[in-house]
Amino acid sequence: MKRIFSTTLTLCSLSLLLGACGGDDELSNEDYDDIAVGVGSLVAVPGGEGGETGSLNDVLEASISAGTSAAEGASSVEIVVHAGVSYEYRLDCYDAAGALQDACGADTDSAEASVDWSGELDTPSYDASIMRVGDWSLSGLQSDTAVFSGTGSFDIETSFSAMYRDVERTLSLSYDASYDDITIDIASRRVTGGAIHYNIDGARYDERGARTKEIEFAVTADLSFTGDGEALLVLDGSRSYVVDLDTGAVAAE
Repeated sequence: MKRIFSTTLTLCSLSLLLGACGGDDELSNEDYDDIAVGVGSLVAVPGGEGGETGSLNDVLEASISAGTSAAEGASSVEIVVHAGVSYEYRLDCYDAAGALQDACGADTDSAEASVDWSGELDTPSYDASIMRVGDWSLSGLQSDTAVFSGTGSFDIETSFSAMYRDVERTLSLSYDASYDDITIDIASRRVTGGAIHYNIDGARYDERGARTKEIEFAVTADLSFTGDGEALLVLDGSRSYVVDLDTGAVAAE
């Protein structure tokens, strides 16, 4: 049977993803720093609830926790909404012999998860609409280390006041993500290895008085988990940052 598990997404600083863009569709140093801050906010949220790492752990927990009994063909459902945005997970769980289980639980060895995020963030400083779809495959659930692989895509529309500048911005952002052998220690729930690769396409609209300007951009973001509570983020192959997986805070290398 399929099990559906939902939790909340809190991306309070996601709207900072792109603070500014230079002319001729080129990104400035400040732009890259803002992108790094935004990716850090997407990857990890203070408190561990939400973001990519929180979502990975949600799916892990849903896969190995005792499932709710239901009639054949039915699903167990849990929905939690926070700040207008929710995660929803649909899981198919399998035992060590590869047989589909009626419910996920302690004897689950692998799982297939469909992941959907949706909702509207509304704060005093910005508004954001977030949609995400994707699929993850989990294995090794009867060992000490779970392994995740898969793909996902994000669409984000956000309006906000630029940092340190008297400019109102509207961003349209699209992420394509691939998840390569991300490992999680099952006992501690810590991400210990693997990588996420993002291709980010977007458009930005600036308003200063009566002026409006559109800039289109494309950025690659490669995130490698180092196993020490941090991840190395490299933008466009040359600009490196360290992401704290407990807080999402970013520091330039």
